[in-house]
Amino acid sequence: MPAAAPLAQIGTAFVLRSSPAVAASSVGMKTATGVATARTGFRYYLPTYSFSWSSSRTLWLVLATVLLIRLATLGLYPLLDPSEARYAEMARRMLTDGGWITPWFATGVPFWGKPPLAFWTQAASMQIFGVNEFAVRLPSWLLQLATCGLMIRMAREEGDERAGVVAAILFSSSLLGVVASGAVLTDPALNFSAFLAAYGFWRGVAHGDRRGAIWGFVGLGLGLLAKGPLILLLCGLPALSWTVLTRRWAPFVRLPWAGGVGVVLAIAVPWYAMAELRTPGFLDYFLIGEHWNRFLVSNWAGDRYGAAHAQPWGTVWIYFVGSFLPWSLLLPLIFTRRHRLAERREYALFLALVALTTPVFFTAAGNVLWTYVLPALPALSLLLAHALRAEATLTRWRWTTALAFPLLLLLVVVDGRLLERSENQRGVVALWNDHAQHQAGPLYYASTRSYASEFYSAGAVRTAEKASALPRNGLFYVALKDSRKSGWEWPDTLRCHDVGRTSKTALFRCWAPQPGGLDELAQRHASTEASAKRPGGS
Repeated sequence: MPAAAPLAQIGTAFVLRSSPAVAASSVGMKTATGVATARTGFRYYLPTYSFSWSSSRTLWLVLATVLLIRLATLGLYPLLDPSEARYAEMARRMLTDGGWITPWFATGVPFWGKPPLAFWTQAASMQIFGVNEFAVRLPSWLLQLATCGLMIRMAREEGDERAGVVAAILFSSSLLGVVASGAVLTDPALNFSAFLAAYGFWRGVAHGDRRGAIWGFVGLGLGLLAKGPLILLLCGLPALSWTVLTRRWAPFVRLPWAGGVGVVLAIAVPWYAMAELRTPGFLDYFLIGEHWNRFLVSNWAGDRYGAAHAQPWGTVWIYFVGSFLPWSLLLPLIFTRRHRLAERREYALFLALVALTTPVFFTAAGNVLWTYVLPALPALSLLLAHALRAEATLTRWRWTTALAFPLLLLLVVVDGRLLERSENQRGVVALWNDHAQHQAGPLYYASTRSYASEFYSAGAVRTAEKASALPRNGLFYVALKDSRKSGWEWPDTLRCHDVGRTSKTALFRCWAPQPGGLDELAQRHASTEASAKRPGGS
């Protein structure tokens, strides 16, 4: 038999049976599993790779899986009333009507509640991919992706890229991270802007990087277009606090203030000026109403676009902990392992200040939503990631836990039963379109406005707050949600038939009989017969 020699070495090593030692020496693997064959007389060896849940490749794989699962769900479920559908409808109006300066709440009603950055991204996405759920949600996912990339870059520049990947996993797989990365909201734009500003400040004061510091000012300018002057507080408070606590006044003063402020003004001021010129009164409502009354006046009655969200004092801390689930259960590690974080004391202090500024600021707010804490999560994720890396316990259960919320969301949207609710009006509009092909007529929503129905009907749906607002002639359709039945009274002059129902909403086809027409004659005949059958009738 000829001397043994390796036959192949591409993933799997094949060696002749007479030389098993070649499998270890020539192929260069740590271990091998041998399998003999009777016919050929040689043995091949399959490598056994060691798998580490702490390896960089595994971490990148987990992060990619979390993000791609969320990307895959963007178009699988309908827009829901009120908030998500409302923002989507305003972005659709911006695209179709061409009003890119001021978002419009309704025809002739400007939306002064938020600047336009989020609406710009959503309208631009729909211009590319069409008017649909995937397109209008995609910018939130892309902003999440950009924020994760910035987190990883920041950690890499501090000498620990793997901690940045861990932080991106924590952020993207947290409860609010999963929701916000695929919802039509303005918060993802603010979140990216705020973290870009924090990153730029850190590069400027800790590393003397003037170009990096300019990017921080870019973040402030974008934040002014994403949410308004709130960005100055969310970024200014931690920056100033860190400077005071560390007494690093010299690098603080050396920041490129002149050029940076110029960048901020160049990005934000033109839009604010044009918005006030186009719709006078915007600056008063936005700066005073939205940035003072909304946060300090409980049940603020001046809200032009809905009800204020009154919450007990300190509710934001419940949101802060709940939004970071399941990873908020590991937050004690930041304190128990703080001596290991002391190696990066100033860096850890800065991350802690950035993370705590948002909940501290909103503690006394009279109106607060759980999405308000989103800008705190990237820094909080980085801080916890460094604590986990210091503990060196990146175990399998933690990374399988990272898939919990993304997979749960995927299950919910694929199953669909939990989406059969009155906030989902996609099916109602589809039902109306089917019937309108044979008997055309406009669709009215009874009692309350449905932004989702306006989005899916391309703005064709109308609202009748009272039955008296319905047409008095012609054929039309009425959508009545189950939750509104008790307060809705049908006019006696209408004839309506239930033509179907979905998502806890009934669709009626209605018409108003014409005076002297067949409907009126039939009604009189029926009334005459009923009267004749009554006791004492003629």
